[in-house]
Amino acid sequence: MSHMGTVLPLRFDGSPTDVASVREGLPVELIPEVARRYGLDQQEVLEAAGIPRSSLHRYKGLGRLNREQSNRLYRVIYLLRRAEELFGSPQLAASWMNSPKVFLHGSSPLAYLDTEPGSQAVEHLLGRLEDGLVT
Repeated sequence: MSHMGTVLPLRFDGSPTDVASVREGLPVELIPEVARRYGLDQQEVLEAAGIPRSSLHRYKGLGRLNREQSNRLYRVIYLLRRAEELFGSPQLAASWMNSPKVFLHGSSPLAYLDTEPGSQAVEHLLGRLEDGLVT
């Protein structure tokens, strides 16, 4: 997958660079960048990553999220990018991520991303769509 904007050269391929970036803490500026790219509110990105708004204010001064929050944000961005590759644009990816899905018991994929099992379900659904299995 391609790089995410100018804040950080993430590859989303499990590269040593991505692992090191998450361990060091992703830059707080990545949150508004992701929100802009996908036409989301920053609060939606924070909720999807399970990051409390109060943490955002605390980490803004430090410039980086902690490792756990970075890991969750990385996962959200990875799945948004995967949807973007599947649907062809950030706007279509965001639209799909915000629409309720039967496979997710009527929830939107974005609402499912705040837990690891939910993220896995969204990743599985994207995989089914990539394989041409309509759900």
